[in-house]
Amino acid sequence: MPLRLAALGLGAITGFVFSWADMTDPSTFHQMLSLQSPTIYLLMASAVAVAFVGARLLRGRRALLNGETIGWTATRPTRSHLVGSVLFGVGWGVADACPGPTAAMLGAGRVLALAVATGTLAGVALQPRLAAAAARRQRRTRESHVPVIQGADVL
Repeated sequence: MPLRLAALGLGAITGFVFSWADMTDPSTFHQMLSLQSPTIYLLMASAVAVAFVGARLLRGRRALLNGETIGWTATRPTRSHLVGSVLFGVGWGVADACPGPTAAMLGAGRVLALAVATGTLAGVALQPRLAAAAARRQRRTRESHVPVIQGADVL
């Protein structure tokens, strides 16, 4: 229960910051995407910097709320990362809204947030199915792969 209360509190703070930064207004993203305002870019850059430093400081330590060791492993980007980022960017550009502040947008009464939330939930529901299909396709490719032996390899 303490973990859920902490998540609720952090979510409320995040929603407040999103509203304070005017991220519930689609015109903010329109100005950002049309390069008329650097505000959101600066906000994102500061968030990345804080997260980078914070993650480095916390790595290997125990989490306060559940006691688990904080850690991660780095992986190389794959085709699915590229496709996902392009889909995310296209959705963001079409909707003129980032899915991050969707709850804050809903709280502010923005109707557009319903479409953004629907798209986000559809993506979350589809991702495991698409990942499983890709894994099956990869297994079939590996199983049906017949090694090619060159004449020079035999001699």
